[in-house]
Amino acid sequence: MRPSTDKLQPSRPTLAAIENHLDSGNLPLLTALRRLALDLALPVYLVGGPVRDLLLGRPVKDLDFVVEGDALSLARRLAEELGGKVIVHPRFGTATVIRDGARIDLVTARREVYPRPGALPKVAPGSIADDLARRDFSVNALALSLIDRRPRLLAPHGGDADLRRGLIRTLHPASFADDPTRLLRAVRYEQRLGFQLEPDTETQLGNAVAQGCLNTVSGDRLRNELERILKEEQPGPALLRAVGLGLLPAIHPALSGADCLERWAAEMPQIAPETDTGADTGSVGDIKPLTWLAALAYPLSAGDGAGVIRRLNLPKPWAQVVRDTIELRELEGEIADPSLPPSRLCSLLERREPAAVYAVAGLTGSLPARRALLRYRAELRQIAPFLNGRDLLEMGVPPGPPVGQTLAQLRAARQDGQVHTEAGERQWVQRQLQQLRQLQGEGKG
Repeated sequence: MRPSTDKLQPSRPTLAAIENHLDSGNLPLLTALRRLALDLALPVYLVGGPVRDLLLGRPVKDLDFVVEGDALSLARRLAEELGGKVIVHPRFGTATVIRDGARIDLVTARREVYPRPGALPKVAPGSIADDLARRDFSVNALALSLIDRRPRLLAPHGGDADLRRGLIRTLHPASFADDPTRLLRAVRYEQRLGFQLEPDTETQLGNAVAQGCLNTVSGDRLRNELERILKEEQPGPALLRAVGLGLLPAIHPALSGADCLERWAAEMPQIAPETDTGADTGSVGDIKPLTWLAALAYPLSAGDGAGVIRRLNLPKPWAQVVRDTIELRELEGEIADPSLPPSRLCSLLERREPAAVYAVAGLTGSLPARRALLRYRAELRQIAPFLNGRDLLEMGVPPGPPVGQTLAQLRAARQDGQVHTEAGERQWVQRQLQQLRQLQGEGKG
């Protein structure tokens, strides 16, 4: 669905319009930066996504600025004036100013040359025109001058017109070959904004995929783009589009199924929580992005899963999500068995990544397996003995490994409903000790 023209803001936004779209943290940074730019007569431009979102009337989160001049010196002065922190990257001519949790990025205007397809570009100082010409898509090749009383919109590549038409368009035919990560970025922007690929751009995309352009890019760079998709508010449409256009299959042939993505999009609201403490794995926080990775991994064989892990150079937690998802899918029959003791279920699932457990619960065709997986996350994994190691020592359990073994057995007894109270646990331990003494006595005899 394309945005209608009347959703766009005026083509020459006022400074007040910009300020109204900023939160209280970024506003002081913008105000101080503009004052410094005016004092120094230094051309400073708000660029890229913030300008695009401003014109669309969308919330503006991160602020990116291009400076025709020394961005690093300007960043240092801004941080000094505001009492903030500055992080400088001299090699790239970039700096980040952080104050009270808010941050802005300043970049020296530059031009880029790609020595070969898929390679990182060589950069050199340039003008704002050079800087906009290096952008990925026309809707991101936008800038607003901060040193004019009424900010002047620069859209040399027709980005404002493409916003009105709802199109994602490259700046030149070799764009995808120069930087194949733009292939994934194209579907991310298309789906986030509700736009469409401009016809020639879609043709260029298809040609780039057919020519194997994605093979020229490292796994790390591809994974970074995939991560940005997974962190979208709604990753499903972009992932499905990436499958349909052949992008994910070009990264690895096994990433060609859309069924699991469609099913997970329908099941996730009922299955995955906003956060999961993940006490059994150490995972904490929003697990939803990784559930989409699990949905991609669900139909894979173990060999294909290993291939995806290698191709994208997945970090350990991501790789574990892929492995756990595949292994749990293979265990669905045992998990669904009504005679399976809860303690055995816990042993199968403990230390599994939560994202994998939730995704398999949503994607399995077995209702008993689904119920068992969700019961584990909601209830069984949290069951622990009332007694601790010190209690067991005081009761006569030998020190060392027997304490840990007894605690594990006691936890299993609680999970299976054999004991329910601290008194019951003490009776259970006493019976275990009595049996141990009897065995030791028989051994001596």
